[in-house]
Amino acid sequence: MTKQEFLTELQKALTNKISAAAVSEHVNYYREYIEVEVRKGKTEEAVTQELGSPRLIAKSILNAAASDSDNEEGETS
Repeated sequence: MTKQEFLTELQKALTNKISAAAVSEHVNYYREYIEVEVRKGKTEEAVTQELGSPRLIAKSILNAAASDSDNEEGETS
């Protein structure tokens, strides 16, 4: 999977589930990560394969966001 395919799939999996700013932040993080690894000599495909499924990453991000939201609500109650 190319960098663009990976980022597009990640963005689609996150859009409308968390804020647009958070989607952008996560997509940019992975864009930069892939670019750094490519500069180290890896191929885009190797880096995206090491990262795994963008949908699984999105699920982890969404679970963390839900957990953070639950913790914040508990602190204010």
